Amino acid sequence: MTLTISSLVFALIVCVLFYIVGKRSRKYLLALAGIIYIFQLNRLAGFYVLATSFLCWAAGAAVYYYKKKRMPRVAASLCYISVTFFAAGLLVLKYLPVYYPGYLESEGVFKYLIMPIGFSFYIFQAISYVIDVKRGTTAGVKNPVNILLYLSFFPKFVSGPIERYGDFKLQIVSIRRTRFKEPDRWKRALYYALVGCFMKLVIADRLVTYVNQLFENYLSYGSILLLMGSLLYTIQIYCDFAGYSYVAIGIARLFGVNLSENFKQPYMSANITEFWRRWHMSLSRWFTDYIYIPLGGNRKGLPRKIINTLIVFIICGMWHGAGKNFIVWGLLHGLFSAFDTIAREKKWTVLRSGILAHILAFAEASFAWIFFKASSFSSAMGYIKAILTNGLQLKDFSAQMELIGFVDPEPRIVICLIVVMIILDVIAYKKGRHIPDVIADLPQGRRYLCFYFLIMIVLIYGIYGPDLGVKPIYMEF
Repeated sequence: MTLTISSLVFALIVCVLFYIVGKRSRKYLLALAGIIYIFQLNRLAGFYVLATSFLCWAAGAAVYYYKKKRMPRVAASLCYISVTFFAAGLLVLKYLPVYYPGYLESEGVFKYLIMPIGFSFYIFQAISYVIDVKRGTTAGVKNPVNILLYLSFFPKFVSGPIERYGDFKLQIVSIRRTRFKEPDRWKRALYYALVGCFMKLVIADRLVTYVNQLFENYLSYGSILLLMGSLLYTIQIYCDFAGYSYVAIGIARLFGVNLSENFKQPYMSANITEFWRRWHMSLSRWFTDYIYIPLGGNRKGLPRKIINTLIVFIICGMWHGAGKNFIVWGLLHGLFSAFDTIAREKKWTVLRSGILAHILAFAEASFAWIFFKASSFSSAMGYIKAILTNGLQLKDFSAQMELIGFVDPEPRIVICLIVVMIILDVIAYKKGRHIPDVIADLPQGRRYLCFYFLIMIVLIYGIYGPDLGVKPIYMEF
């Protein structure tokens, strides 16, 4: 769900209807709401998700049918064909516009081959469902509405989390039992949404302008400011995506749906392996279960494990974008993970735990984000070269700050907000819980104080435009 006024109003209207209609009709209401919401975002995206839902349901039903008939080879063949079709569709829609942009100007069916909103996320869900039916970990679905709801549930549609059908079907069943009078659920929904708005609207959207200026015009600025730009983007992308995920979890809770956790204080990690257990967790689990383990995982020795890790991260980079910079971003994380694996085998504990390890893990992630943010591989290399060769330019530092609009009181506001975010993450990390749950479990007086603090910061310092906020970064993938 995009974080806009229209989307929030839509969610509230659906929520009211959810508690009015009969309990057996709730999943149909949510499926219809998802399709309406997607068509409102983009008509082409609506047709894509309808077609994908039907194909996913049909493929799962066919694989399940032949498994029950004790014809495993036919079931496996159908699974491989459908997965190949879904994967090929993702590759074509993601890479064709980049490497063959001229086709967009052609007539006929080719002009409709455009990557629709949310496609990367729900196509992975479709693939996982068909594979799970083939593996026997979930049964084929008789009612296609279940698959439609699974792929189009509007709180998670734009940028995930990437759900598994085996988990989500339990949510579909549980919404019948969702009662209006559940104060604890409403309380947690509120704080997930509030913390998410704080991270997205107040921090991430505030940093967008400065980060874009520095990355687009890196030749004009000194090394200190460029280094600051890479660090600010490290904060921006975390607050943007984690903030969106928190809002999605909060909105889903309105309907009694518990989405998977997607972030768990990733920058508190002591090594890059732990980072990927805490960053975009639903995607990490997907790659582990459907690519890493089938490749052999860590069962065939250290060299094979490193090769499998590199393959997974290169594919991860390709999933995020079509440029070479995304492949390099994935390759860097693969190399960092391979080094961390060797460090664990060699018992180099100083590189895997303690203050030095935390700093190293953060530096690795922050450096790799340069390739993720840059518009191309050459721009990323140019940015890194500029950090190393542009010089400190201390005399022009104030003028350069003014050039990007980073002038008082903005620096002080940004510093204070980032400090607040760090404090919240440290508290959550030490307690082993998400900060919205920590706040929700506080005594009433302290909880109300946190509520007023968050709501006032969001209202006063949130960045609002005609559509409330900047679209989520991961909406582009």
